[in-house]
Amino acid sequence: MRQIVFCLLLLQPFTMQAATQFSQSECQKLNAQRLEVRKQLRQPYDADHGQKLQDKLQQLERVLKNHCKKPVKDAPPQ
Repeated sequence: MRQIVFCLLLLQPFTMQAATQFSQSECQKLNAQRLEVRKQLRQPYDADHGQKLQDKLQQLERVLKNHCKKPVKDAPPQ
């Protein structure tokens, strides 16, 4: 039993990979989409549309959580 736990602890760092961070502008766009979905959820909707909005909100929050923790600065325009 100890050997199994030890092996799992050794393998854990290899299964956790850092997610690529998006640019600040990409994160702002995603956050604006998230706010828009939340706004739509405050309006009347049927069950099917409500489920789609909830799914979209969860997807956006997951992407923001994984890829916008420390957004990369946007490159200056050339």
